Amino acid sequence: MSDNPYELWSTRKSLGVMRDTKSETVNYFRQWFPFQHRSTEEYIDFEKLPIRSKKLAPFALPLGEGGSVYDDSARAYRVKPAYVVLDDVVDPLKPLTYQPGIDQSRFDVTKLSPKQRLEMLKVQIAAAHRNAWDRRMEWLAARAIIDGQVTLSGPKYPTTLVNFQRAAGHTVTLGAGDRFGEAGVSILDFFKAQIAKMCAAEFGGMPTRITMSGTVAAIIQADEEILKHMDINTTGGRHQVERGILAADPKQPMVYRFGTLFVAGNSGVTIELWVNDETYQNDAGVQTRYLPAHEIVFTSTPDAVAGHECFGRIVDQDADYEPIPLFPKNYRTGDRVKTEHVSHTSSPLEVPINPNATLKAAVIAAA
Repeated sequence: MSDNPYELWSTRKSLGVMRDTKSETVNYFRQWFPFQHRSTEEYIDFEKLPIRSKKLAPFALPLGEGGSVYDDSARAYRVKPAYVVLDDVVDPLKPLTYQPGIDQSRFDVTKLSPKQRLEMLKVQIAAAHRNAWDRRMEWLAARAIIDGQVTLSGPKYPTTLVNFQRAAGHTVTLGAGDRFGEAGVSILDFFKAQIAKMCAAEFGGMPTRITMSGTVAAIIQADEEILKHMDINTTGGRHQVERGILAADPKQPMVYRFGTLFVAGNSGVTIELWVNDETYQNDAGVQTRYLPAHEIVFTSTPDAVAGHECFGRIVDQDADYEPIPLFPKNYRTGDRVKTEHVSHTSSPLEVPINPNATLKAAVIAAA
């Protein structure tokens, strides 16, 4: 009897397969997390230095004592991220029959051996795991940017709130009579107030983008005050929004830019207006928006937000206890009949070091 040449995937081979699989998500909110931090512990630690003092240099007599202006300190934070574990059993019977996406056709079955088909099944599982992990990372980023906090929970994980300490005033809810689209409400005045708030906040920043649902965008698109600013015959008419049907990129139909606000006349500072109608499937199987339809979010630059994709160590000897962002593993269980598994493990958290460089506002009534 010949030896069985089939071997489990090594970590190196698994990582190579993941590099070849393409994410199916836009990863819109992850753009504010350009930095990465890998902790060699189960905890993720980071600190924040104080803003430079605005004290004036003190006056003194020529022979008098000088005054002190130097003050330095730091605020430290420690977070233990939740684990993300994906584990699928490779059905031992599937390699024996036709499989959609692998064999050419049920009526013209590709002559693949069971072992060849098994390899391709594992590639499909790895791709599904990568896409699910990407969506979880996008969800973590969205919650951090939009809410300034994230609630971690799961069937096998206790509900835990991670609060990134965003200022309370950076969560705004408009009541009846003050909402977008209602009589007498100036959207531009509201924008100005939030811009001033973000610029004055500790570790804040000038917003460069406002993201919203298509529902809110349609209200802005029809706002008379904004339309007047688009009139080229009016002094200072610089704001721009699309006047026709909001058409999106066919490749990214749920995410698109539809306008620009110009700040302080000829200063050259602009704020982009974007729509994000992306959804994910929650644990109950319901399609859910990353950004609620009644909310908008102001964001400064990625550098100002200082977003870090953080990863804790993987508690697994096969991973050498290293903080690998997504650790792949291929293993077998069982004695008489072997059952093969493909798993991926991660210990992630998206951390905005400067959450005051973001601001959320509920501007229309919730559905």
